Amino acid sequence: MASPAKGKRPVLPLIFISLVAASAVFLFAFDKKLRVASDYAHVHLKPDDTSPVVDTLERGHLLSLLYSGKQKKNWYYVCFKSAKTGVTKSGYVLDSTVEPLFEALNSVVIKEENESRKVSYAPRKFDEMKWGLSKKQILEMEGKPAHQQRSKGLDIMVYEQKVINLDCSIEYIFASNKLSQTKFRFQNSYLDKNAYLQDYQKIKEALVQRFGRPLEENLKWLDSAYKDDFPAWGEAISQGHLKLNSRWLTSQTEIVACLDGGNEEVVLTVEYTGLQLRELAKKTAED
Repeated sequence: MASPAKGKRPVLPLIFISLVAASAVFLFAFDKKLRVASDYAHVHLKPDDTSPVVDTLERGHLLSLLYSGKQKKNWYYVCFKSAKTGVTKSGYVLDSTVEPLFEALNSVVIKEENESRKVSYAPRKFDEMKWGLSKKQILEMEGKPAHQQRSKGLDIMVYEQKVINLDCSIEYIFASNKLSQTKFRFQNSYLDKNAYLQDYQKIKEALVQRFGRPLEENLKWLDSAYKDDFPAWGEAISQGHLKLNSRWLTSQTEIVACLDGGNEEVVLTVEYTGLQLRELAKKTAED
């Protein structure tokens, strides 16, 4: 019987060790649970938000990790039991929509060479405002506004910009020449009204990155006709059947993201309110 050539290591043991290591990673991960922490979470066929949706899970739904790391930096590979069919399914869920029910360890990040979808943030982000600035100071910072108006005693300067790559008008609202509120009105128009839900999730993710998880999250059905038909949720919002909002609170600012609608239209906004100037703005609007 021929003996192995000198200087060559046996291949079989290395393959065996690799398989055992890989199996250990998956077995280790399966015991770890995640819980849906957002209003809802899509489970996708692939780690890409344009990939087909396997299922849509409501807040509180439990999932099991099938791999201890993440793919494309922010996707978990999971399995779960469908609330609708009772069938066990698997897929990928964004880390921003779930919370781990275990102590986080150093994650293994799997990178792909060709990542065609990378977020390219515009200069404008969801930064916290400097309340009390005058109109002159905003003009010096932002330049000439697209237009100005006065409503209920409040002066409003409006700028057309992009925020996290979404078209947006930004309203700077002044009470007694002091910046007291800022409102972002997102202006994208879609034939597929579910695209507004995707924009809302992108906005929430950007706000979570800046301010952490929201203090409150609400998904309110005024008419539950479309509740069990997710592809029709965008239509439900446009008819005023469904409203979503999330709220953050810092030491100086209240932030509210809202997706609302009616009369076949959808409105997506984010409002920043300076807490110390809230009463002044209210009094100014009443006078």
